Amino acid sequence: MSGSTVTAVVEKLPASKVKEISMMLSTDENKGKNMMLVEGPDDKTFYAYYVSEGNVVFNVLKGCYYMPAILELVNKDATLRDKVIGIKDADFDRVTGKKYTLPNLFLTDTHDWETMTLTEESEHSIAIEALNRSEKGMFDKVMNDLLMYSYLKLYNQVEICEKSLAGISFEDFSLSKIYDGSSPCLKEDCLREVSNHNNNFRHAHFPKIADIDRIKATFPSPDLFQLTCGHDVINGVVRRLIHCKGSSTDVGEKEVSRILRTSFRKEIFEQTQLYKAVASWAETHKTVVWAA
Repeated sequence: MSGSTVTAVVEKLPASKVKEISMMLSTDENKGKNMMLVEGPDDKTFYAYYVSEGNVVFNVLKGCYYMPAILELVNKDATLRDKVIGIKDADFDRVTGKKYTLPNLFLTDTHDWETMTLTEESEHSIAIEALNRSEKGMFDKVMNDLLMYSYLKLYNQVEICEKSLAGISFEDFSLSKIYDGSSPCLKEDCLREVSNHNNNFRHAHFPKIADIDRIKATFPSPDLFQLTCGHDVINGVVRRLIHCKGSSTDVGEKEVSRILRTSFRKEIFEQTQLYKAVASWAETHKTVVWAA
């Protein structure tokens, strides 16, 4: 987020949010604790497994849009700036090269925590539970198959949202409309089905095939772990499992998400840049965030 954008957001940000943070940290229950801002309930569930419960209290935001702005305000308050951190999904930030200078804002190593947990171990566990056999390369195939859909989302971020235009609505979009778990998504299908979803076609700036080709040329050969949304991978994996089994499976999105979390052992998380960066912040501030 650019400086001018952060400033604009800060000006609109309700002062009640920073007051809420201050009030939460001043209660007897939370006195002396650090606060971790996260984007949503799923993020809280994931990071709660790794934090030092007696030293951290969570504040769940509705998405990541306001997080940099909230931390900018927090950092102007001497009583809060050494007690509050935010963990934001990297989303497309590493694909586009976006940087942040806030010392207490930390990004996931990949697009989000879900893609951070896409390991051989979790892939094996999901396949065994759903298919009773291994399915090597499943994550890579799904991310490659969803490439055009991911580029559409990247276009939405770079060419629409960051230009303050009305964004494309992907909420509740069913991936089954464009992905059968076997064949790569076609850009023509992506554009047609998403344009019909929630009346996205009403926007004059809704992209055409040439626009997707252009964004692909601008960001060629990206790291799929940075480009692909974790929720899409989970949905795509379910579609892949159904295809491989030839029928429905008891392993749905909730089960895949659960396996990703439980398979991502603490010693694996400790190797991430996110873990190390937060641990370094805690050491500098002579406090504790992660559990021993």
